[in-house]
Amino acid sequence: MGEKGPSILCLQETELSVCDEALCVSLWGGTPHSFSYRHSVRTSGGLLILWDISLVEVWSTVSIKHAVMIHGRFVHFNEEFYLVNVYALCDNSAKQLLWDRLALIFQRLSGKNLCICGDFNIVRSLEERCLLRAPSSVSDVDPFNRFIDENLLVDLSLCGRKYTWYKGDGSSMIRLDIFLLLENWCLVWPSCM
Repeated sequence: MGEKGPSILCLQETELSVCDEALCVSLWGGTPHSFSYRHSVRTSGGLLILWDISLVEVWSTVSIKHAVMIHGRFVHFNEEFYLVNVYALCDNSAKQLLWDRLALIFQRLSGKNLCICGDFNIVRSLEERCLLRAPSSVSDVDPFNRFIDENLLVDLSLCGRKYTWYKGDGSSMIRLDIFLLLENWCLVWPSCM
């Protein structure tokens, strides 16, 4: 991936029913890597995590509906970590089921280095959404914020831009992609951004 390339890459909405080494090489390049993925359901969803095996040692991967988790350690820091890549559906009840499943996992990982990232298909406040042609209503803001607060997650601030998704015609801009960290991650790596 180059000198300043990522050690881990998380992709959402891959729309892949199958993922193989040839595809991963086309995305990652020829450097040593490995991957874990969750297939899409028809053309909906799909998750892929790629990592540089010289920098990241992965001990296990777990796939649940709408999420893939890897557990391992960063070789350079000799620090154990858990990383969850998420793609949440737009349906509010499906999101709540995902939050509930993840909360059970987080309870077991209290005090660990945990990062949950991905496309949450939700905003935390009206300021994270700019819709020029549609009313701004966010009925699922409170449950998502409650999920974050109850699980003691830190919402990592964006740098460089306010939104992560743009409609081609410029009529909509939304922050859908979020990084949530357990406090311990922030203590081990305080300059995360």
